[in-house]
Amino acid sequence: MNGRVDIEKPNINTLFDLKDKIPIESSDFRDALNGNIITSDLSVAYFSKENIRIIQNGLRVGVYNLSKGSYIISPQNEDNLKVIMRSIFLQNSANLPNNIKEQINELNSIVLDYCIPKVYGEAKGYLTYLHDVSNLAIPMERPESSTYKTNTLQTNPFI
Repeated sequence: MNGRVDIEKPNINTLFDLKDKIPIESSDFRDALNGNIITSDLSVAYFSKENIRIIQNGLRVGVYNLSKGSYIISPQNEDNLKVIMRSIFLQNSANLPNNIKEQINELNSIVLDYCIPKVYGEAKGYLTYLHDVSNLAIPMERPESSTYKTNTLQTNPFI
């Protein structure tokens, strides 16, 4: 460490202080389509807790594979994920009464195709930030003159 702050290696004693003190049990996102579309079997299954867990695991695996095994992320904020899921559902759902599993798989793949590059980029940027803040910038060398003799222009006889 030669920087302003050493945050690349967290203190073991404060590691658990970063977690929420009051864990809240998340539930299904039942009101996702309230006021837009009537609730269907597809929407109930898509916004279920199990499907959210499937997307979280797919997101973690996708970022791990994209980073070639160097980034292991924790589960992301479910509220942000639900907002993305709602947007994808409203834009891309077929709302057919049959083939619900295939429709959910298609919607999940669209969500993952959207989220994985964004989360990977954010993780990469955060690790770069940690490195930059923990290390001092190396100053540039002083400029050196290429020649020590002075060069002057020739006098112009027309002036």
